[in-house]
Amino acid sequence: MFCKNCGKEITDTIKFCTQCGKDTSANKPSQKRSIFTKKRVLWGLGGLVVISLIALVIFISATSSPNYAKTKDADIASAVVNIYCEGDTEKDTSGGSGTILTEGGLVLTNAHIIPESKTDDVTCVVILPDPTTGSPDEIYVAYPIVIPKLSEQYDLAFVQIHDVFYDQEEGKAYGEYPKKFPAYESDRYCKNENVKLGESVRVYGYPAISGGYALTITDGVVSSLLPDEGLIFTSAKISHGNSGGLAVDQYGCRIGIPAMVNGDENESLGIIISNDLIYEFMGEVQTIL
Repeated sequence: MFCKNCGKEITDTIKFCTQCGKDTSANKPSQKRSIFTKKRVLWGLGGLVVISLIALVIFISATSSPNYAKTKDADIASAVVNIYCEGDTEKDTSGGSGTILTEGGLVLTNAHIIPESKTDDVTCVVILPDPTTGSPDEIYVAYPIVIPKLSEQYDLAFVQIHDVFYDQEEGKAYGEYPKKFPAYESDRYCKNENVKLGESVRVYGYPAISGGYALTITDGVVSSLLPDEGLIFTSAKISHGNSGGLAVDQYGCRIGIPAMVNGDENESLGIIISNDLIYEFMGEVQTIL
């Protein structure tokens, strides 16, 4: 199937064109569930173990007693990282944002930022920001974990840090490894996960419109809710590069992951994959372990 707006070839299961963000419902019969872009499959025993552990962490955090501590941008910012991945060719290089979930360096992101590959040779780098300025600080090498079928269905995947980036020419390591990474503490900030129309939204990521290198924060509100699709629309600015980042409420509690943009010639709205879909994805992962 091809998008009637930009002509890009797309699968007949996606709701929004991944090239221009237009609603594809005019191209096909209505779908109950939004399915996103087709992804390369990468899986391994190490990935299974890590996913299992983090799934438990996320579910425990979601049901634990909330801590009403005030959020600080620097605390959250330290966990939102920039990701670049290389595919089979230079043209296949892609990137976006992600959120560190564990001190061991497991990062949650969108599956569509990981390039498709005919081999398992996809190398990623994860760039941690200086949380007070947002500028690049430390760089690490990572490998993607793309779960068969599920990553394609939910547009969610992981990147696992496994070493520090070492520049051979400069003879310099951009960080230290092993180390405890600044994981996002969902239970520290979550006062209420019931997302409401009109409530404040803050988006963290690395959009191309700001250069794509420094962490960028934008504010807005919940503009629309699509509970049947598990999606949230927001007026907070989202652009290419924000994919896989972090969207939080006024307390700093995650409400979802920025994934794409939908708009016309006059205005656009950001689209967030909600916690409901994230938890559903984690639950599906648990069933195959």
